[in-house]
Amino acid sequence: MDIEQVRQFVEVMRTGSVSAAAKSLHISQPALSRSIRRLESELGGPLFERTSNSIAPNEQARVALSDAEELVSVARRLRDDVAASRVRSRMLRIGTCAPAPLWYLTTYLVSIIPGTMLGQEMMDEDELERRLYENSVDLAIANRAVAGMACRPLMRENLYVSAPVEHPFARRDSMSFADLGHETFILYGQIGFWEDVHRRMMPDATFIRQDDREVFLQLMRTTHALGFASDAPVIARPRIADATDEPRVERVNVPLTDPEAHATFYLAARPDRLQGDGPVATLMREVPLPDGSRPQ
Repeated sequence: MDIEQVRQFVEVMRTGSVSAAAKSLHISQPALSRSIRRLESELGGPLFERTSNSIAPNEQARVALSDAEELVSVARRLRDDVAASRVRSRMLRIGTCAPAPLWYLTTYLVSIIPGTMLGQEMMDEDELERRLYENSVDLAIANRAVAGMACRPLMRENLYVSAPVEHPFARRDSMSFADLGHETFILYGQIGFWEDVHRRMMPDATFIRQDDREVFLQLMRTTHALGFASDAPVIARPRIADATDEPRVERVNVPLTDPEAHATFYLAARPDRLQGDGPVATLMREVPLPDGSRPQ
């Protein structure tokens, strides 16, 4: 007896006939009839009273139905649980404090471990550490080493002021946050901890926050507003086409000298996840260090 025979029996009971059950199960009526007879033989007795044109369940069939339905339900849950486990085994849960290092890591993820799915969340440093300790993320991207965890440098990112060429800032070789005073900036809102840096270091500046990245990029291409840029070594993100007749604004990126404008991001994982060849251990081992070398 196999679970498919049990499922077919339940379907015959549900539909009331072999022909209707065969149609529902997408098999031929003779094949279904043979399967039901094999099930009856394995159970040691008939389940249906048969005439030349129909079958009717007997008392044994009615008694068997409840157990059969439970077996089918358990088999379905088993398949679903195994499938979900397979998906989970191919999914990495990554928490990050900024978007660029996640983009950078993803470029390696798709080549080193193809087929791995990525679940990602942006969160602050304290939340990152808590989630890593409680094992609700597999990897954390933080801008500091996480105590008690396996950590290695991932990438560096440096911040620039993005100024139109005609702006006085564009003639500067470098600047500090203090130079930016009461200026107004277009600020992309999905930048994680960098937004806190901007607001903390420039408390008197005005920020026009734009959460839609494509709209933000369009504004930076077509307006003369000040903004920010970085040198994050990531593959260019998709951009909307320049479907406007407006001339593209030429910009100069002026480096900021403050220590707060420079970040080293670390890839952190629980030490017990570094054993074997799982995706966490593989990425910790295979993704290059910021200088292009491989971790030892």
